[in-house]
Amino acid sequence: MLAALSAHRWRYPAGSLLVLTYHRVLPRNFAGLETVEPGMFVFEDTFAMHLETLARDFEFVDLADWQKAAADGRTLPRRACAITFDDGWRDNYDYAYPVLTKYNAPATIFAVTGMVGTQQQFWPERLARYLASGDPNPAVRSSEGGQQVAALVSASGVRGTNFSPTDISAVIASAKQFSDAELHHWLDEIEAAGGLPTYNGRDMLNWDELREMQASGLVSTASHTVNHTRLREGLDADALQEEVVDSGKTIEQELGMQAQLFCYPNGDVSAAAKALVEQHYRGACTTATGWNAKDSNPFAIRRMTMHEGCAGTATAFLARISGLL
Repeated sequence: MLAALSAHRWRYPAGSLLVLTYHRVLPRNFAGLETVEPGMFVFEDTFAMHLETLARDFEFVDLADWQKAAADGRTLPRRACAITFDDGWRDNYDYAYPVLTKYNAPATIFAVTGMVGTQQQFWPERLARYLASGDPNPAVRSSEGGQQVAALVSASGVRGTNFSPTDISAVIASAKQFSDAELHHWLDEIEAAGGLPTYNGRDMLNWDELREMQASGLVSTASHTVNHTRLREGLDADALQEEVVDSGKTIEQELGMQAQLFCYPNGDVSAAAKALVEQHYRGACTTATGWNAKDSNPFAIRRMTMHEGCAGTATAFLARISGLL
């Protein structure tokens, strides 16, 4: 594998951009790791290894700055890498930010503005907490939400009631066929019936943390909608306006800077959403995998998702960013 990497890993032309997607960066002793999807995190030391590895061959760049340089026809680094984080998790400040500072690596955090500074949780995290809590009481099982989640579990092929993180991930994948509103409604029903453990934490960044990171000159904030609503066909015009436009306005109001970039939740984008994003932002990130050329569509930025399962060792990381894994 290492021999193959040395021969092929940098086969992309000069001026290409590698954009990496992270969600959460956690310590190895993180409490509650059993309810975190395997594809959602890297460990703190793994993240440091990634940046140390990249620093040997890449120039770290701010994504929006690189895009503007490309659009203006300016000279680009021979091999550039931009770091991005989706959602706006608090651990981005607690654990990722010190590593970014050590390696002087700029990053963009795509924040879900309606969740900044709140105790809200995304529906996958709520669903994971419910599944990890064990066999619910009859009142929960008989509720609309309990029955719907039981159907999701069955459809996912998971059996039993002791759910591993991999099992939970499979159920979450099965749930994505339904809308965010439906899923939150079912989980609200479960919570009302006593089936969701009380949650008193704060998973998401607050505005003060975002301001501090912005003031460092290393971290910029961009939009990932207001509510993490997937921008599928059929979403009405008012909802689109809120998710696409209002999210950017909130960032500008809170941080005194324009949100130049947008990121589509789950990669879902309707024609109407795409048109609105192109009116209000300079570029947008997708879930398409690959590197970016200097003349790539700025509203279809390709990224490579990083998580512990696919990039937990230096060899696996190199294979991943080389397109070999």
